[in-house]
Amino acid sequence: MNKTVTTLAAAGLLLSAQAAWAQATVNVAHFAPFADSIDATAVDIAIDGEVALPGVKYKDFVTDLSFEAGTYTIEVFPVGSDTAVMSEMVTLVDGRAYTLYASGNNVTQPLALVAMQDNIDAPLEGELNLRIVHAAPFAADLAATEVSIRTAGGDVVGSLTGVPYGVNSGFFPVPAAEYDLKVASNDGSVNYIDLLPVELPAGADITVFAVGDGVNQPLGIVAIPVGELPTRTPVDNRSNGMWMIQEGSGTGYVFQPMPSQNRVVGTWYTYDADGNPTFLTFDSCDVIPGDPDDVCNNPGGFDGEMATTALYTSSGGGPNEDDVVTTTKVGEIDFEILSCNDATATVRLDGADPVTYTASQLSRPFPCVDTQ
Repeated sequence: MNKTVTTLAAAGLLLSAQAAWAQATVNVAHFAPFADSIDATAVDIAIDGEVALPGVKYKDFVTDLSFEAGTYTIEVFPVGSDTAVMSEMVTLVDGRAYTLYASGNNVTQPLALVAMQDNIDAPLEGELNLRIVHAAPFAADLAATEVSIRTAGGDVVGSLTGVPYGVNSGFFPVPAAEYDLKVASNDGSVNYIDLLPVELPAGADITVFAVGDGVNQPLGIVAIPVGELPTRTPVDNRSNGMWMIQEGSGTGYVFQPMPSQNRVVGTWYTYDADGNPTFLTFDSCDVIPGDPDDVCNNPGGFDGEMATTALYTSSGGGPNEDDVVTTTKVGEIDFEILSCNDATATVRLDGADPVTYTASQLSRPFPCVDTQ
């Protein structure tokens, strides 16, 4: 439970005076980003006309409230108001569990209470049950809210593509492991939410909510019963372009992020000791260019700010099919994007000491706004 677990759990005792006879359990969550400050999202939740959960704020949730089986009227009132902004009749069945969450921002998507049944089979050994819910009302057109759930390297998880606002995946089993996931556009080209790696434990039943509207409240992830999950700035094209090395003359690089794969590729250009131009290529995936049998050895190798890339040199080639190109890995480069216009690059050539350079951006095909 997140920051109000103690308060909400205590208030939850008001929901049923006969807990010993309770036949159903309910999780209650507030995921409706209808105001631009957390305090302004505070609501009182009433059960059959009586306020039971007072002062619940956006991203608050409480778990395992006890109810007798039956039908209840759930109403949500902004704190200080006598007018309900959400209302729903909820029927609870003996021996079952449910999650009830408030959604919408009343601008792009209406305010609503959504009830989901939670009862599922126990996970197999070494697995957990995972459910993903799209509760982020960032567009008015449902088609425009469609997202895909992907690994950091861009692979689709559980066939979850074309998922619109308001839809949940249902529970599905996954191996207990560390997961590095993101919420992206339907085709994977734009990243909306990028989770930091998180450990998902065996035996758990976890519901992951994509929340926020990107206007009143930022996009994010809340997992029940874990809490809010940490995220990082999604990979985009703000660092795309030509960068000039400040030390020396005529040295620089072309930096090309691939947001769909959290990957960066590019070209490093410089001069050798005799003044001849030299071009090297780099790739955070650590795949030798042109090798069809190789696989990405560093999926998700660029987080929007830092990347370690393999560095290659190529020789040969020409206009004919028989002109073979030979590509060899000769070192690595560590890149750090400090701002829209500033970066560092530490070059580690095989057999040589590392050298750190400072860089500034010369050209930019995409807009960039510093967030710090």
